[in-house]
Amino acid sequence: MLNELQKDMLTELVNVYVGQAANMLSEIVDKHIVLSIPEVELISISDVDPGDRRYKLFFSEGHLFRSSLQFGYDFQGKAFLMFPAEQAKVLANMCLGELTETIDPEECRLLDTDLDVLKEVSNILLNAIIGEFGNFLEMKLEYVLPDIELLHVTHSDPQILLQNDVYVLVLHTSFLLADTNVKGIILIALSMNSISSLLEKMNALLEEHHG
Repeated sequence: MLNELQKDMLTELVNVYVGQAANMLSEIVDKHIVLSIPEVELISISDVDPGDRRYKLFFSEGHLFRSSLQFGYDFQGKAFLMFPAEQAKVLANMCLGELTETIDPEECRLLDTDLDVLKEVSNILLNAIIGEFGNFLEMKLEYVLPDIELLHVTHSDPQILLQNDVYVLVLHTSFLLADTNVKGIILIALSMNSISSLLEKMNALLEEHHG
């Protein structure tokens, strides 16, 4: 749904936003954290190919950490930060100074301290991205603290992640700390009016720069 110029602009924007969030997280945990978004897409969930490895998380069975942030007013939608539970555990360990490159999914157990850390990471990251989108669009936003959940997804209920008829911005996310790479995904489900506002703003800027 996005052309190459729109993808490039959106990728550049969200990397600035997550870079600001990474600086805040680095100060909190007193370690250098690098956050990158190598690819941004705008898709309809119903069009996702289950065989496409980029969307493996949508159809994986097992335990999943999910944080969600509802936002509204002029720019409306819901943002999700999701990791397989073992990747969430590695991220929590990184932030707590317990560097662990891998966790056995069968032995993964998220403690209350892990969930507290992950909630703070989600709060900083999702607020940074959504808040900056509001600034970019010069629109008023209202939102509350994110909710967190630990879900168990089975083969029969992949729809637990999102409803089929929703359009989402997909931000493939990578956390890097001390050579440990944690991969997750950020989804931003937007109302049609919000998608139109975002595309109109980007097209106006692209027209200004490229004619």
